[in-house]
Amino acid sequence: MTLFDAYLMVDWTASSKPKLGKDSIWLAVAVRTGDELKLEAPVNLSTRSAAEARVRELLRAMLARELRVLVGFDFPYGYPKGFAAAVGSPGELAPWRENWNRLSRAVRDDARNQNNRFEVAADLNAKLGPSPGPFWGCPAIRQTEALRSTACPFPYAGANRAPLERRRTAEQRLRGVQEVWKLYGNGSVGSQALVGIPRVAALRDDEALASVSRVWPFETGFSDCPTPVRGPFALHAEIWPGIVPIDPSQHAIRDAAQVLTLVRHVAALDDRGDLGALFRVPSPLEPADLAACIAEEGWILGA
Repeated sequence: MTLFDAYLMVDWTASSKPKLGKDSIWLAVAVRTGDELKLEAPVNLSTRSAAEARVRELLRAMLARELRVLVGFDFPYGYPKGFAAAVGSPGELAPWRENWNRLSRAVRDDARNQNNRFEVAADLNAKLGPSPGPFWGCPAIRQTEALRSTACPFPYAGANRAPLERRRTAEQRLRGVQEVWKLYGNGSVGSQALVGIPRVAALRDDEALASVSRVWPFETGFSDCPTPVRGPFALHAEIWPGIVPIDPSQHAIRDAAQVLTLVRHVAALDDRGDLGALFRVPSPLEPADLAACIAEEGWILGA
């Protein structure tokens, strides 16, 4: 029996204006009907608001059919351990949730993709210490005393508590993955996280979805069976398309080919009974690192 009945993968963007085609948002969906897996044509959306609305619509429809759905967005869901404490979170919730709530309150991202991500990053840097960092990367015109276009030294010693590392534990295992602090330039993912985490939080907490939604591994821990025997259920998991070689024959646009390849990959693993291995405790992982991943850093599916 498979872990999931449907798979929904999203290639994200931090664009500040509506955009279609290359370097924009693409959704890939596959749904099981009996023993058959139907891979739908990829959907291209010009804004993050439209993408959130479309994912919400899909999830509500799938969960109404009592399906178990794996949902993945391709940006970091967490920050290196110690971030929540260093930035001054009250500690009433788990660090990952403190971080998600803080960003959900601070980030403004309108229906035309206009957003304040650089201002939010600068404000967080100012809270963390007197020197610029750890967030870095922006157009020269957006530089301030708190946010620079170049990286600060790491571990970042300006943090109010323990120094912050450049990369999360999961990122240290993968070649080609960039740090969540980098907001601008080739391969950057930090801006995608700043404008993306509030969107995933809104989907996780949607009134029609919250009771049957969880975020892996923050709410589930590491387990090779993170789903119930039957749905409805939605599991949110951080993805990185670089985990598998892209099949360019899937689509002429690379972003679409990435999510189509990944949907096919996880569905094939599930068919063989091998997908659960991606959700279990990564090995080797020291107990302190394991605890940090569950509490704040998260993990990349397949790392």
